[in-house]
Amino acid sequence: MIEPGHPSIALHCQNLAARIRAQGAGQWLEGKIERQDRDALVYLCKFAFMTALITKSEIAAILGLDRGELKALVRGWYDDHRAKGCGMC
Repeated sequence: MIEPGHPSIALHCQNLAARIRAQGAGQWLEGKIERQDRDALVYLCKFAFMTALITKSEIAAILGLDRGELKALVRGWYDDHRAKGCGMC
């Protein structure tokens, strides 16, 4: 996983937020990414993945994950989605 203070975090946050806003879903970012830190980046990756804006390989590249870490992270996202719903409705 990318280190918390990695210099690319802010740029990745900005790029993902722009992609999400370009799809008209910017309202789902309000209050979620006030800081551009690793937690915000993981949230943006999850949101972008679950809305089909990015692929698993993009997540791995952005977060610096190996295959096993990626699989566990995405599985956790799906488990969370099944337990809590998507949060959009």
